[in-house]
Amino acid sequence: MMDGQSWAVPCASGLIAIGMSLATVTATAQDADELSDRVRDVEVRQAGEESTKVMVKQNTERLQRLEAIMEKLAEQQAKAMANQAAICQATSARCAQ
Repeated sequence: MMDGQSWAVPCASGLIAIGMSLATVTATAQDADELSDRVRDVEVRQAGEESTKVMVKQNTERLQRLEAIMEKLAEQQAKAMANQAAICQATSARCAQ
């Protein structure tokens, strides 16, 4: 039969091992929470970047459509001016004023 002291060492070793295991589990849980927070931050940042990319793409497409409209308007204006000049010349009108 073992006396009190012979049980103390194995019990103390067991308690130390349990304490170290709990500390490791706690530290691991904290690390996992921190990692989860970092991942969430990265996802939020990426979502923001993606929405910015979408906005830039949409704005670029709008600008291209506006440029095409402006080109058509400039062509129409040039044709109108050419027609007016031809009419003025044919009628000998004073269109410069």
